[in-house]
Parts: sequence; structure tokens; C-alpha cells
Amino acid sequence: MTQPILETRGLVAGYGKKQAIHGIDLSLTKGETLLVLGHNGAGKTTLMRAIFGLNAPMAGTVHYATRDITGRNPAINVAEGIAFVPQGHGIFPSLTVRDNLELGAFVEPSSERARKHLEDVYDMFPILKDRAGQVAGTFSGGQKQMLAIGMALMHGPSVLILDEPSIGLAPNLVGRVMESIAEIKARFDASIVIVEQNIKYSLPIADRVMVLKTGGVVYAGDPEPLHDHAKLIEFF
Repeated sequence: MTQPILETRGLVAGYGKKQAIHGIDLSLTKGETLLVLGHNGAGKTTLMRAIFGLNAPMAGTVHYATRDITGRNPAINVAEGIAFVPQGHGIFPSLTVRDNLELGAFVEPSSERARKHLEDVYDMFPILKDRAGQVAGTFSGGQKQMLAIGMALMHGPSVLILDEPSIGLAPNLVGRVMESIAEIKARFDASIVIVEQNIKYSLPIADRVMVLKTGGVVYAGDPEPLHDHAKLIEFF
């Protein structure tokens, strides 16, 4: 059996004394795209924040490349190859596009590897190259999402976590963002976790799916059964 690059075991997390997720087991293998589905309040964002170190778990463990990283400082996680793109983009609106991307490569800002990553980001999102000198806060929602993903890619992460990348985007932009996620695996050799509610656009790019409901896992496995509308109703 292939060793997961990212794994949670019995993870419990929440806010204050209130639990939002209850004993979650998650595994992500190298080169895989894992889609985490669920309604608002299902615990998706809490799970991602606990993995990344933004929420201290109440119980359970998080492992990355076989090492226990439970509750570890997010800055260390970034330096060691885990990138997290939160809801709401997470860019620096008062800085230019180029400045934002360079900040994304803070681990190795002047290296040849970072320059190669910048070229790859520009290839994937040409508008970022065309508007490199533009102040990022003037971008549309879709453009900001592309920039946020580009920033996360600038240090060449092994694991990329995307929390609802389609939220607030027009349908045509959702399709473009999802296409870019599929392209990331080929260009950056990254394993990807996508948290989404938009089943139509995210399901086709998933290798495996986990469905959360009221803080627990109600389905984990192949995406194919979820193309059946009756199954979706059952899980949601």
C-alpha cells in the first residue's frame, strides 16, 4: 500500500470547546487530487485549518511525509511544502501582482527554482503576467483567486490545499479555475486537496472524494458513484 503524503487520524477540532469535526481520518497519496465535499457547516474549513496548523486539534494527529505535524506552526508547514489557499483569496490588495507573487516565494525568493515557478504561474494564468504591475486589489474575484493560487505555487509545494476556490465566481471563471487545478499536478507534481460545494465543476477533476456531514465522514472513495443524483441526495 502506498504511504500517504498527508494523513489525519481521528482528528477532532473546533472553536473554543465546541467540536466542528469528530474523529476524521483523511489520506492523500502523492499525485492525487482529493475532493472534500459538504454543505456549509459540515466542517470542511475546520478540517483544513486543523491540518495546516491554524486551528489546534483537540484530539487526533496530522502526518505529513510520515512525520507528525499536529498543531505545528503554519510557517514551518509552508517552508516544508504545504500550501493553503483560504476562502477570500488571501492576497495583499495594496501590492502589485508581481509583489504578491514574489512574497509567495519568500522561502526562496531569488532562487532559480522560484524564477521557474514564476514562469509556470504566468503560463497558467497569462493575465497575471500581462498585469504584473497592477495593484492586486483592483482585480476581479476570479483574477484574485488566480493570483492567490499563483502565490501558493511560488515555492513549489508538495501539497496544495484549496478552500472553496470557486466561491463567489461566475460559472465561466469556475471552469477556468478548475482547469488550472488539473494543470497544477502536471506542472508542479503537487498533491491537491480541494474543499468545495460546487459538485458540477469539481467532481470531474477528482481522483477520490470525501463527503462530510455535521462534522463526520459519510462517504470516502471513488468519485464515480456521486455522478448518480440519487447518491448525492443520500449523502447530502
